[in-house]
Amino acid sequence: MELGLLQEKNINYSYNIIDDSKLHLLESKHQWLVNPLYTASDAVLDMPFFKWLDKIKSADDFAEAAKQLYYHSATFPKVLGLMLGLTSHQENSMMPFYAQHANGEADHHQLLALWMLRNGIIKQYQSLDEVMVTTETNACINLAYQLAMEQDREKWIVAINCGIERCSNDFFKRVASKMHELNIGDIYFDIHVEADEHHSVMGLQHIQSHAFDSARGRQLIAKALEAVSLWASMLHSWIGMDVHPKFGMDGKLISM
Repeated sequence: MELGLLQEKNINYSYNIIDDSKLHLLESKHQWLVNPLYTASDAVLDMPFFKWLDKIKSADDFAEAAKQLYYHSATFPKVLGLMLGLTSHQENSMMPFYAQHANGEADHHQLLALWMLRNGIIKQYQSLDEVMVTTETNACINLAYQLAMEQDREKWIVAINCGIERCSNDFFKRVASKMHELNIGDIYFDIHVEADEHHSVMGLQHIQSHAFDSARGRQLIAKALEAVSLWASMLHSWIGMDVHPKFGMDGKLISM
């Protein structure tokens, strides 16, 4: 892997920002999903992982989490590519949406690897191949594989874009801030604050409005909340904690 070439790049990521008025219209249109999803994702921020994050003192403290995050970051664009590759002719209008997301994520894992090298977490790039990925990390990724194979556009969007990307945005906001506080901030963490917010918002444009108590509405809400639960379980597995939150259909935490 030529990581040196990546260091020489003039990296300039940009996203078409959706204005606040459009965002509010989308959120209003999709309150049936937004209300329980936002309730659940907000609950994740009060869970033990973020209390742990607040207390870290160095890059070394974040080392094991970073290695697991690398696997997630390297695997995610592959799943996005699978979703694009399996798109049916009837869904061809979605190809630019999937392609833009995959392209935006494609080299992010390399940025994280460079950060780990600079901060002495790893001595050589190849050592990341030896990391034992947690069951929960695999479960979170495998949800995306399942959805890519199923090719249900709305399930994909509520789980991956609206669910995972919203949680990821919350995660990177906190992590990026902490890294800058420790004087080890990096573009890898910073870019995800913008990128994941954009990807999360993008999804709302491509789903139908459903009644909260309709069969389809409940199916999609459940899938979005499943994604939030798997994300939260994954984060805690990175710090050796057995936390598996369950949410009611209103997004409120039932148990951990």
